[in-house]
Amino acid sequence: MGKCNMRKEISVPIFGIVLGELIMFSGQMLTGLGIHIINFLAIILLIIFGKLSLKEKNVLQSLTLLILLRMINLSMPQFFTSTLTQYPLIYGVMFIPIYMLIKNQNISSHDIGVNFRKFYIYIPIAMSIGVIAAIIEHRIIDPVGLIQKIRFSDIALISIVMFVFIGITEELIFRSILQTRLEKILGLRYGLLLTGGIFGVMHVSYGIIDEILFAIIFGLL
Repeated sequence: MGKCNMRKEISVPIFGIVLGELIMFSGQMLTGLGIHIINFLAIILLIIFGKLSLKEKNVLQSLTLLILLRMINLSMPQFFTSTLTQYPLIYGVMFIPIYMLIKNQNISSHDIGVNFRKFYIYIPIAMSIGVIAAIIEHRIIDPVGLIQKIRFSDIALISIVMFVFIGITEELIFRSILQTRLEKILGLRYGLLLTGGIFGVMHVSYGIIDEILFAIIFGLL
């Protein structure tokens, strides 16, 4: 399954991401953002000048996607007030660096996870897990509805936003890219555990510890 043997050049940037998110969780948004920016620049310098293997550089490139997602997420509300309008812009912009990274690392469609084998089995299972998870998460965060009236056009819009933009973007970043890059260094077990942990920590914006723990568990699942 692989041993958890990770050099400080990889572990320190990951720690920096977690630290920045936890500081934001404490309410110090600008300080957390500052740590992310410093970490982002440090990763770039490591990629350029560090004596790292190709696998390690690929992991560092993958980590930059997390920081970019957070920085874009924080900057977008300054211009738009509608949450439903923000999501396509935030996640839509991320398609650009995701595409560039996939092209740079020559990640194949097979590595990304584009596979329709036994999809007739996996889709019902995935939908069942999704419904159960949605009910649990709704009870945890008690969200305000993104749409106030149940109209077909609104349901279609929110479905497109959630599936095409949020769902695909997060799966590409965390599963198709970050997890597979970490697995090449740490092995399947530790790569999965670390990715699930990072996925949970990246949900600090809700300000609810239960949501972070839930996201970690769901990320592993």
